[in-house]
Amino acid sequence: RVSNLALRRSQSHFAPAFSQAMRRVLILGAGGQLGKKVGEVFSARSWHTIGADIAAPSTVAQSIHFEKGLAMEAQCSLLQKAIGSEKVDAIVNVAGGFAMGSAPDRAVFANMMAMVESSVYTSTVAAHIASVSMSSGGLLVLPGAAAAMSPTAWSLPYGTAKAAVHHLVRSLADAEAAGLPAGSKTVAIAPVTLDTPQNREALPEADTSTWATLDEVAETLEAWCDKPSSVESGMVYVIKKEPGEAAVFDPQTPF
Repeated sequence: RVSNLALRRSQSHFAPAFSQAMRRVLILGAGGQLGKKVGEVFSARSWHTIGADIAAPSTVAQSIHFEKGLAMEAQCSLLQKAIGSEKVDAIVNVAGGFAMGSAPDRAVFANMMAMVESSVYTSTVAAHIASVSMSSGGLLVLPGAAAAMSPTAWSLPYGTAKAAVHHLVRSLADAEAAGLPAGSKTVAIAPVTLDTPQNREALPEADTSTWATLDEVAETLEAWCDKPSSVESGMVYVIKKEPGEAAVFDPQTPF
């Protein structure tokens, strides 16, 4: 029940004190590796950061802890309570994860549920909150994946969930038709591989020079939210990187 959940409003050393003049961002998945970096970067650039996750966010000014398995309706109630009457300027969903599972794999069932919950459910929550609590001209960012731009027989859960997120992005592209605030935009980021400790451990022989860093992604997200006119609504931005070069965010049509 919502009444049993922890809603913590605390000032982090990453963020200055709250001011009505500050821009406001809601970060879903704020307790993960990328989410923490997003909270850190936005806070350092004078955003009031509101972060939510099942893992307690630590780099945001306002932290919301979800109990595992909490229904989407209850999540939305908590988020709206935390946001209050003053709207947010951007919503960034970097929740997700990764799970394997081909058709013969008995783990495919549990992994499918896990991927749908972490990617599709959170994106549905983000879209609903955007419809009621985001300012006109705001930006909604959802978590896609480069792999889902093509077949993923090696992982039905991952590809299916991320393709569904891409469909949400396409469906929300027209703000008026989708019931989103006037002038708002919806996009997705679609990493190939991000440079995280977990990925380095799982792929020790990989060429990490082609992996986008968390700083590169977080800084780009902040730049987009600061200036939504820099992105095209309905596009999936595939993150590419060549050795020795900065990451490139290539806009592609989901379907």
